[in-house]
Amino acid sequence: MVDWDRVEELRNKGWDWDRIAEDPKVGYQAPRGVTDSGRALRSLYAKRARTASREPKAEEPKATQRGGQKPKWTIARVGMLLTPMLAIWFIIAYFVPSPVGVFISAIPTLGIALAASAFLLAFGLLRSEKKWTTVFRGAVAAGIVLGLLLSAVFGIGGLLAGYPTLTGVCSSEPDNFHHCGNALWSSGGNPVYFFYGSAACPYCSASSWAMVVALERFGTLTGLSFAYSNPNDVYPNTPETVLAAASLTSKYISLQVAETTYTGAITYAGFANEYQNAYVVAYDPGPSIPFVVIGGQYYTAQSLVNPQDLAGLSTGEVQSQVSAQSGPAWSAISPEADYLTAFILKVDGGQPSSLLTGNVLSDYDNIS
Repeated sequence: MVDWDRVEELRNKGWDWDRIAEDPKVGYQAPRGVTDSGRALRSLYAKRARTASREPKAEEPKATQRGGQKPKWTIARVGMLLTPMLAIWFIIAYFVPSPVGVFISAIPTLGIALAASAFLLAFGLLRSEKKWTTVFRGAVAAGIVLGLLLSAVFGIGGLLAGYPTLTGVCSSEPDNFHHCGNALWSSGGNPVYFFYGSAACPYCSASSWAMVVALERFGTLTGLSFAYSNPNDVYPNTPETVLAAASLTSKYISLQVAETTYTGAITYAGFANEYQNAYVVAYDPGPSIPFVVIGGQYYTAQSLVNPQDLAGLSTGEVQSQVSAQSGPAWSAISPEADYLTAFILKVDGGQPSSLLTGNVLSDYDNIS
């Protein structure tokens, strides 16, 4: 029996009829006495085409293989559908992590699913004699359409739920910060300073001192308390200022904090609003703490102060050095407080201008 799908495949590759007739996978056997097998196969092909053209269209199955059977959902066909679908969805969720990727994130969820589907596709193709057929082309087209559709559904759903539109394209800034071209995140008319962390985390503990120094330059902080990081973690008992219940009275900046106060182990706080959730999903999917967002346009997910620089000190001793603006603890905290101040000034229009002096001004000029 002639494999007409194979014949079509070879014709599309430009083979002549003699060569096609000789291909063993075609399965053509010329009648006895025929010397020109290529010409005979071509005549048979033309006759078959004329017969097919005279058949009523209504009687033709919409999707058939040889023998009139519907195409089977082989492993290769499933891979042809899932891989482009997940690839499109992954790309859009990566570049628009909110609202498209806020429910199902590009990294790691969609990335893992895409890798699995690509493996499935490769495995299926190795088992399939035909690598590219009409059925496969249809599966790829359907996958692309589904990827676009799912991205749109999740994006619209995120917008309706109140999540902001965030970009996945960010550039590097000094002091391990990143700059993203998002709209300003504000509350009460002021840019938002958002801190996400845990009192048990030694890196959050050490960084808290720089945050307090910087924020107090813009207003009055209340609701602070003092503690030490997890005694059983690295850099045990790092002194800290707990910001979980902090409130900032300021004309320039608005403070939002999502921090757990349990010091026995690192735990993660819930979110007070969709913006907090979106920024963590978009830029800190690990999550890695401390995580700081300034005005929705600058963020870092690394420690601001090395906990080792505060090792062996009590909260009172660190407080004294900060108040006196001298000592080894202050030397570690001060440069980071200056950079935080400069980043805040970048999003609040450079106010108050009295802060734009010395190291803060130099840092400010280094920020894009």
